[in-house]
Amino acid sequence: MNEIPQPLLLHCHIPKTAGTTISAGLRKSFEILHFHHFHPDPFYILTHETLEQLLEISPGLNSISSHHLRSFPMKLRGRPTFLITFLRKPEDALISQLKHIRRNFSAFPPEVRRLWPEETPELPLRELARRCLAQITSDQDISPQTRFFCNPNAMAKSGLSDGNSYGLDSYEIAQAILKEFHFVGIVDEMKKSLELLTDLLAQRGVKVYFTGADRQNRAPEKAKPTWMTPEDEVGRRVLEASKSDRLLYRNFREGLLAAHRELQERCWLGFGVAAANASEKFRNHGLLAATRSLANSGRLLRRSQGPRDSLPCVPNLEISDDLLEERAARAFAEKVQS
Repeated sequence: MNEIPQPLLLHCHIPKTAGTTISAGLRKSFEILHFHHFHPDPFYILTHETLEQLLEISPGLNSISSHHLRSFPMKLRGRPTFLITFLRKPEDALISQLKHIRRNFSAFPPEVRRLWPEETPELPLRELARRCLAQITSDQDISPQTRFFCNPNAMAKSGLSDGNSYGLDSYEIAQAILKEFHFVGIVDEMKKSLELLTDLLAQRGVKVYFTGADRQNRAPEKAKPTWMTPEDEVGRRVLEASKSDRLLYRNFREGLLAAHRELQERCWLGFGVAAANASEKFRNHGLLAATRSLANSGRLLRRSQGPRDSLPCVPNLEISDDLLEERAARAFAEKVQS
């Protein structure tokens, strides 16, 4: 019987989605067999061919994390991939990005600084957001998280283009791609996301360690800007300008919460989770439901303290040679033509 090859984890790091902490967890798990890739050009894309060459040089790699993983192969040099990404509430991602740009402006290369006002480090966030939004038309959807998946090279092969070098703003294309990802996490549900990711990888025989990662991803500023409301001109524009990102976020957040509820029913996740579950059952369904919840939690705790059950290994089925982004672009282009 042929041994199933260990999957290569590809962490597709959308900017400002807690990716540094995820990469640190992968480094902790795999040490030198994790590669954090960086390129100074924000529009650079790690192509299928480049990834194959990287594996040829370092065939023992277990994981790669990069902003430039915007091409999504299902296998590389005969190894199945395990595609990971995280989504974030659009307005939170934008504010985090603006703060990052303002704080590190002088360190960026000239080609990046040219995209922003010269006085960026001194501008208030609201004014920087206003100037950023002024560069696009009133009906354009900025949605950088959606555009991350709709990479322009793949879109152009199917005759799709909107003149933006970062990609299209099509929710339909991005959703089709993400539906075939192995894991889509949510930044503001980091603890639940990492519990699910750890469980999914364990089912494939891969152990990862993200202890404390959820704490590292909390932003130092708790309060949102006071102008981030529908009543404020700039705030309203921010909230309206990321329709595709908002749809993606809501869709995959609902899916993640549903998957985590199922995980709670079969795995011990700690006393805090057990107490919260019982309290929720009591509020919504009464004492009997709360009692059953506590009984199930006790059973899971006893099982976790005994000999480890061997997890059912998820089989690696025959995997297509297609790239997910090209497959989604072809399907969308055919739909438009018909």
